[in-house]
Amino acid sequence: MSYCCPADPEKKKEWEEKMLQEVDFLDNDIKKASEVFSALGHPIRLKIAYFLSQRDHCVCELIFKLNERQNLVSHHLAIMKNCGIVEAYNSSKWRFYRLKPEFANILQLVKQIEACKASAGEKKNKNM
Repeated sequence: MSYCCPADPEKKKEWEEKMLQEVDFLDNDIKKASEVFSALGHPIRLKIAYFLSQRDHCVCELIFKLNERQNLVSHHLAIMKNCGIVEAYNSSKWRFYRLKPEFANILQLVKQIEACKASAGEKKNKNM
């Protein structure tokens, strides 16, 4: 369909249905992306994502690397788990966490965003 705002009632109905499908799809994607960005919107959770992008970790390793209390690390892991960023599994008596495969490149995205911000800042400074 390559027309916009059709006047013909039959085409308009078809057009409106297509627009609503696109909005529903977009809303679901935006909601999920918003949840993920919110979950990663804390420095501790970004650090956890970085560590888990390197390899699976047990909670005690994350506590040591983050230099934070166990309850705080567990709290942040729960947020990330509820959002679907990490998953947990048991091995022997230890509970391990891993970054879900679909988030393996999340830190690359963060680095790209930072590079874009730096580039935009350089351009802004040149124009002053």
